[in-house]
Amino acid sequence: MQMEGGQNRIKSAWGWLPQLYFIEGLPNAIVGSLSVTYYKSMGMGNAEVAMLTSLLYLPWMLKGFWGPLVDSISTKRRWILWCLAVFLFSFFSLAAVQFISVWAIASAVVFWILGFASATYDISADGFYMLALDERGQSFFVGIRNAFYRAAVLFGQGAMVVVAGWSQNVFSAGVAGGWAVSFLLCAAILSICLPLFKFTLPKPYEDIARTGADISEILGNIKSAFRDFFVRRDILPILAFILFYRFAEAQLIRVVQPFMLDPQVQGGLSLSLEEIGLIYGTVAPAVLLCGGILGGIFISGRGLEKSLWPMAAAINLPNIIYVYMATCIPDSNILITLLIAVEQFGYGFGFAGYMVFLIFVSKGRNKTSNYAICTSLMALGIIIPGMFSGKIQSLIGYSGFFIWIMFATLVSFAVTALAVRVVGSRKDAA
Repeated sequence: MQMEGGQNRIKSAWGWLPQLYFIEGLPNAIVGSLSVTYYKSMGMGNAEVAMLTSLLYLPWMLKGFWGPLVDSISTKRRWILWCLAVFLFSFFSLAAVQFISVWAIASAVVFWILGFASATYDISADGFYMLALDERGQSFFVGIRNAFYRAAVLFGQGAMVVVAGWSQNVFSAGVAGGWAVSFLLCAAILSICLPLFKFTLPKPYEDIARTGADISEILGNIKSAFRDFFVRRDILPILAFILFYRFAEAQLIRVVQPFMLDPQVQGGLSLSLEEIGLIYGTVAPAVLLCGGILGGIFISGRGLEKSLWPMAAAINLPNIIYVYMATCIPDSNILITLLIAVEQFGYGFGFAGYMVFLIFVSKGRNKTSNYAICTSLMALGIIIPGMFSGKIQSLIGYSGFFIWIMFATLVSFAVTALAVRVVGSRKDAA
C-alpha cells in the first residue's frame, strides 16, 4: 500500500510540479537578469544600472534570516498562494509604472517586492516539494523540476526581452510600451496559475501550521546556527572563497548586457533587444546547463580537491572573449553568439565546483542552516562587487573594464588556493 501511495503521488505530481517550478524561476530571472537589460534600454547609465540591479539581489542575501519564520508561520501551500498573488500584483505594477515620471524609483520598489516574494516562494516551494512527495518521488522529479525552472529562466531572460523589442517595433509602442507588454504577459501567466494552483496543489498532511510558534525561540535558533558556523577554525579561508571566488564574474554580469546594447561609437556591440534575447534565451542557457552537468561529472570522478583549480580556470579565463569583442567589435552575430557560448559553458563548469564547495563546508549538525548561510554570503559576494562595476566601466571604458576583469580573476585564483587547502585538511583529518 505504501508503494501504491508513492506511485499515486508521482502520477498526481505531474498536475502541479511543472508549473510550481516554472513559476519559481520566472521572477528570479526577471529580477536577477532581465532588470539589467530593462534599465539600460530605458536610458539609465551603466553606473546606475550596476548599482541598482546589484541591490535588487538583496532578498536572496537575506532570505536565510526569514526562512525559519516561513517554516513556523502558516503552511507552505498558503505561502505559495500568497506569493503568487504578490507576483501578479508586481507584474501588473511593473507594466503600469513605465509611464509615470518617477518610473525608475517606482520600478525599483516593485522589483524589490517581487524579489522578496520570489525568495520566499523559493523557501516555500522547496519545502512543499519535500512534504508532498516521498523520497522516491523526490528522486524521480529532481531533474524534471530543474528542467522547468531552467525553462522559466530561458523564458524570463530571453523570450521576455524578445517580446519587449518586438512589441516596441510592431506596435510603435516605444521602449516603455514594449516592456509593458512583456510584464503584462507575465501577469497573464500568473492570472492563470493562481486559480490553477488553488485547485491542483495537494494538501499534504505533513504541511500543517505550527501552533504556539515562539518567535524568540526561532530567533535564538538562528543566532545559534550563525554562532556555530562562524566559530569554526577554518572560517577565514572559507569566507574568502565564498565571497571572492566570483569577484570578476560579479562585476562582469552587470556590464555585459549594457555592452551589447550600447552603440559601436560608444564601444558597444549595438545589438537589438531581440538579438540579446535570442542569445540569452537559447544558446547561453543551453551551454550553461551542459557545463554544469559536465562539471558535476568531473567532480565526481576527480574529487573536489583536484577539481577546484581546473574549475577556477574555466570560470575565469574565458572572460578574455570580452577583451577581444571590446577591441575588435565583431559585426557577426554568429561569432558573438559562439563567443558568449564559450564563456557561458566555462561559467557553468566552474560554478559547479563553487556549489559543491558550499555543500562540503555545510556538513555538520546544522547542515540546512549552514547551507542557507553560505548562499546568503554567496549573494553578498555578488552584490558588493557588482555595485561598483558600472562606475569602473564609466571611468575606463569597455576595453579598459574588460582588461580590469582579467586582473580581477587573480583574486579568484588566490582564494581557490585557500579552498584547496581547506578541502585537503578536512580530508586528511577524516
